[in-house]
Amino acid sequence: MARGNGGVIGVNNDPITELITRFTGPGTFTSRPSTGNVGVFVAAGGGGGGSTGVNKAGGGGGGGFILVPALSVGGGTPIPVSIGGGGAGSSTGSDTTFGSAPNPYYLIAKGGGAGGNTPSGPGAPGGSGGGGGGPGPSVGPGGSATQPSQPGNSGTYGSGNVGAGPTSGPGNIGGNGGGGAGAAGTSTGPGGGNYAGGNGGSGADVRPVFGPSQPWYITQNSQDGFFCGGGGGGPQTAYPPTARGDGGKGGGTPHSPFVANPSFPEYNNFSGPVANSGGGGGGGQSGGRTGGPGQVAVIEPGSASGVWSLKSQFSARKSGTWPT
Repeated sequence: MARGNGGVIGVNNDPITELITRFTGPGTFTSRPSTGNVGVFVAAGGGGGGSTGVNKAGGGGGGGFILVPALSVGGGTPIPVSIGGGGAGSSTGSDTTFGSAPNPYYLIAKGGGAGGNTPSGPGAPGGSGGGGGGPGPSVGPGGSATQPSQPGNSGTYGSGNVGAGPTSGPGNIGGNGGGGAGAAGTSTGPGGGNYAGGNGGSGADVRPVFGPSQPWYITQNSQDGFFCGGGGGGPQTAYPPTARGDGGKGGGTPHSPFVANPSFPEYNNFSGPVANSGGGGGGGQSGGRTGGPGQVAVIEPGSASGVWSLKSQFSARKSGTWPT
């Protein structure tokens, strides 16, 4: 029974707090009995960078990215989750799934495409496509992006972009960048010299659904909230620092090997695959970088108590902010 508070509007329900459930490995998400709709983020594993004996391979594509603001699941529903791993050098990343077909809440994020090998190998298709491999004068074509063409909500709310390619230029030009969830990879170019590698495309942002800050966001180099960036293409070893083949914002990694230069901005994620980022791996010499594994995050909205004083009810109605 509702307590006396100078007038009661509604029943005396306990408030329900917002809840985020995150998966970095396989499991089962079970919605709360009071849940109707959830916000869902699904990231597939990123593609591996091209892996060859010379340092001019293409960057791997970022894993497919899905962000659904309100997905109807109903209360107390158990939903299986699988997490895709990142692809090793020259290998496409694995898919991540939320639910299973033919359930209407089923989502599938496609693994990122592998970067192209040298000489002039094509980038593979994937959630985002891998970048084409060098060297010039004709760099290989980039891989296509398969995430936007997935059926249902997986395509409607899914993001992916093509890997860069083809380009033409000097015979020692490097590999192209892999596509990211937010932008295509960039093509190679002189960039102050003839040794350039293309940068990976930027990832996409989950903050519109999950808020400005979560402990699982990537923090290095202001990547907070961005995931599924593309890998950088491999330049010639003696490249200038302005033409280095960096990874895209959101977990993409640069080419390998690389040489840090304190006179220029820090590389994105130079230490290796970024855990559960869905980022593509950089093109490499004698072994491309491995893509980052995927993840699933689910947010269940909170609700306020059903008890409101007449004063609170009046103020909320007047301001048009009556809570639910």
